[in-house]
Amino acid sequence: MGQSGSKGGSKDEFTYEDSDEGFTDALKINLQRLIAYAKSADANLQREVAEKLANEAVKPDRQVQIVELDGLKLLLPLTQSKDTEVQRLAAHALANLSVNSDNQAKMANEGGIDMLIHLLQSTNEHVQRQAAKALANLGVNVDNKEKIAKAGGIKPLIELARSKQIGVAVEAIAALANLAVNDANEIEIAQEGGLKPIIHGAKSDSMELQSQVARALRNLSVNPDNKELIIELGGVDALQLLVRSPNERICQQATRALVNLGVNTAE
Repeated sequence: MGQSGSKGGSKDEFTYEDSDEGFTDALKINLQRLIAYAKSADANLQREVAEKLANEAVKPDRQVQIVELDGLKLLLPLTQSKDTEVQRLAAHALANLSVNSDNQAKMANEGGIDMLIHLLQSTNEHVQRQAAKALANLGVNVDNKEKIAKAGGIKPLIELARSKQIGVAVEAIAALANLAVNDANEIEIAQEGGLKPIIHGAKSDSMELQSQVARALRNLSVNPDNKELIIELGGVDALQLLVRSPNERICQQATRALVNLGVNTAE
């Protein structure tokens, strides 16, 4: 980001040399000012902060630096902004940061789970998608699987699994697939009606959605009661459709789900 100005004067922006040291020094020096930006009522300033951190958080080394330098103190409050674009950018940044395993625990401990679950209820599909993606990443962490469920995250994720927006459904089902590795969550997802939209996703033309569906059904087909329900809801036919996928990973996951259901997959 460069300097910008007007007849009334210049605007102080977050600039730095494109190097690890340059970024680290700039964030340290500007941290308090950036926090002030984040708390500002000026949506333009909030967008500037969130967008910059979202872009930087794509890089693995930056993911560590941003959180170590208290970047979550900037981003988490931005999820509560009244501006939809600020919410999207903040959720996007958190989704990128949550790829890092250490960050997953830190984000949960600092209240990130509740804030992201709240964003799932946004009417904006882009906010929904980024929030679900962040929760999918956080759900990789063993402790977070339970925390997300206790915070009420399963129900809204199931709602988004029904979304007609493929990108939203992909991330929601990915999150449910990760949460289902936990035995209690596996049961709750089925009890809350999560199996039907997941099975329905097998009919999609989207290979990305099919991949998450196959993975989710594999994880959800371990519990005995779930097995019966998946069969009742047409899960076997859906999985047999996925087994014929040209994508090897989808085929493997669907095959394992069928084995869990006791279906003979031998040709």
